[in-house]
Formats: sequence, structure tokens, C-alpha cells
Amino acid sequence: MKNKKITIIGLGYVGLPLAILTSYKGLNVQGYDINADRLIAIKERKIKIEDSFVNKLGEEVKLNVSNVLDSSEIYIVCVPTPVDERTQPNLSPLKGAINSICNVLQDNQLIIIESTIYPGMCEEEIMPILDKTGKKYFLAHCPERINPGDLKWNVNNISRIVGGINSTSTETAVEFYRHVVDADVKSLSNIRNAEATKVLENIFRDVNTALVNEMAQSFYRMGIDIKEVIDAASTKPFAYMPHYPGVGVGGHCIAVDPYYMIEKGRAAGFDHELLKIARRINSNMPIYTVTLLQNTLNQLGLSLKNRKVGVYGLAYKPNVNDIRESPSFEIIKRLRNYKEAEVEVYDPYVKEQSTVGSFKELVNHAEAIVVCTAHDELNDIDYNLFKESGIKIIIDGRNCLDREKIVNMGITYRGIGRNESKY
Repeated sequence: MKNKKITIIGLGYVGLPLAILTSYKGLNVQGYDINADRLIAIKERKIKIEDSFVNKLGEEVKLNVSNVLDSSEIYIVCVPTPVDERTQPNLSPLKGAINSICNVLQDNQLIIIESTIYPGMCEEEIMPILDKTGKKYFLAHCPERINPGDLKWNVNNISRIVGGINSTSTETAVEFYRHVVDADVKSLSNIRNAEATKVLENIFRDVNTALVNEMAQSFYRMGIDIKEVIDAASTKPFAYMPHYPGVGVGGHCIAVDPYYMIEKGRAAGFDHELLKIARRINSNMPIYTVTLLQNTLNQLGLSLKNRKVGVYGLAYKPNVNDIRESPSFEIIKRLRNYKEAEVEVYDPYVKEQSTVGSFKELVNHAEAIVVCTAHDELNDIDYNLFKESGIKIIIDGRNCLDREKIVNMGITYRGIGRNESKY
């Protein structure tokens, strides 16, 4: 394996950590990306990598990167697979990467797809493109399992699964990953099972998040505190896994993959009713959040129109700068365009899209605060700032603030599914 040339295509949040790790493990690897600015930033080490293992490598690894794709024994494709505005799979980045490989492909080379794809995509969409080259190739899928911002699980210790179009494809891909990661690498019987594994993982999270989002809304009307209930249910040592309500679901996977499966099921003559319901519930959480703010203001005899509102958090998850599919933007749009509120925005990880320069400045501007992202910064805030700034309402969209402290200051607190009667 050490004598084989490996090219990782797409140096984003998936490809770049994998490329650095592969180089660190002593393999001959090159990173490829069509974004010239990103390549410069990588060379100058100006890109923050949200991976706890790779971050520790510091200057230890020298990664070769280029916008010229050379022929390699192994190509690993890590490009985005988004959905379009109609929630239909957008395959253009993936097909573009495969077409680039075709230009340099030689016999007996292996292509590994890490990009998230629906079951059947390799055989139905990728193989026909590769077949046109007339070359003998191997093809496998190993779905990425990157979890940005996670201090425990990283690109090096997360287990991997691999499925190929034939035994040689699977075995060669498994050999590569066993050289690179310090974790279990499991081979599957075929490539479709590997494709389906990633989709199921993300749909599981989307459906269960939809469940708690719906229960949060129901419990709120009943005066039941969802956080206390989840904590209590979590004491059961089997058959329960906690998921938490919030302002919505974001990211490249959970908010996208169900649409892949809905479309694939439709093509196969199956209607994924549960998946569609889950997507509708989670997609409507920004509407619920804005409505919660409006109703709370109305209870205090105030209007949302022309009200100064501060929105904290643009990233879809804590302690990262990833804003893909973030529900924060729908909340901001509804507050500004539909409710005509005066909105300022702050995210310490997304300062280029923030309208103020600090959390303090955000609070000083606002009469109401909507928390959309539970960044660790909130653990160290001075709660007296809320009172000193004259904040009237806090909508805790991630149930991450100290409710008792806020209420004891005379500020109205609303969480997602939190019981009001206790305070």
C-alpha cells in the first residue's frame, strides 16, 4: 500500500482531514481540488480543520495539494452531494469528479466514493461514466463519518464500512483504510449495502429528532418539560437513545439524506411516508421558533413588528463554522421579511456573516434574543448582561442556557418544549 499513489479529490471538511491523516500514516497521497483559493489557504495553513486528531498534528504533516489531477492507483472522492432548491439530489459535483478521473484513469485502478450517496448511485450513475473509458477499474463506497467539533470521535478512530462492486474492489479499499485509521474496518457484501448504511444512519437521526421536536411542542401545551423527560428516559440502560429538540436540523447529511431516500424510494415505487413527515416536522421548526417568540411578546402586550431581535448562532451545530442547511437563516428571513423585526446576528465562528462584532454587542442591541446554536461560548457568559441591557425575552432554541438564572432576573424565558409553570 505504501508504494501506491493515492489522490483525494475534494479538500473540504471530509477530504482534507483524510488527506492529512493518510499522509501522516506514511502513504503517498496528494490532495486535489478545483478551488484555487482553497488550495492556497491549505498551503498557507489558514484553514481551520474541525477534527480533534488532525488538529493535533500541527506542522508535522506536509500535504501535497494541486488543481491538476494525476493518474493514481487509488482515487478517493470526497466532494459535496447537496440537494437543489426542490430538494432533488444535485449530482453535478460528484459527476464532475468522476469525469476528471476518467481523463487519467488506467487499468486496475480503484475509485472509492466517500461522498454521501443514495443506494444504487454507484451502479446506476457512476459506473456508466467509468465504463465509457474502456478501462478495467475497481469501485467501492466507504461513506464518510466525519463529525466536526467532536472531541472524542475523529477521522482516525471512527470505524469505517466498505462495500465494492466485486471482491477485489472491497478488499483493496479495506486494505487502504486499515492502513490509515486506528479503528475497525468492516467489509460488506456489496456496494449498495454500503450506500444504504450511510443513508440509514442519517435518517435515524432525522426521524428521532423529528420525534422529540413534535413531542416538545405537545409537551409544551401540556405543561410538561421535555428536557426533564428526556433526562429521565435516558436512565433506561437499553432500548432508548436521547435526541434533543431545537430550532431545526442542519448540516450536509441529516437535512439532506432523507430527500435522497425519498426520491430513490419514489423511483422504486415506494412512498416513504415517515421520512416525509420527519422532514416536514424538522423543516417547520424555524416557523415554530418565530411563532413562539411572537406569542411570547404578545403575552407581554408587545408586537414583533419593529422589535429589536438578536439572533445568536449561524452554524448548524456547536463550535464549528459550518452553516450548510442551518435553520438560523430561515429564522432570520422570517423575522426580517415576514415579521418586520429589526434583526442583528452574531456567531463567533461565522463573523463574516455576523452583523455585530460580539455577544455583548448583540445583547445591547436587542430586546429579545433567539439562541440558535449552543456554542461553548455561552457556558461562560455573564448573565447580568441580559438584565443590564434590558432584555425582555430569551428564546432558548437549544435549551442550553440557565433558565433559573434568567427567570430570577425577571426576564421571560422560553425554551423548546420547556415547562413554563415551574418558573
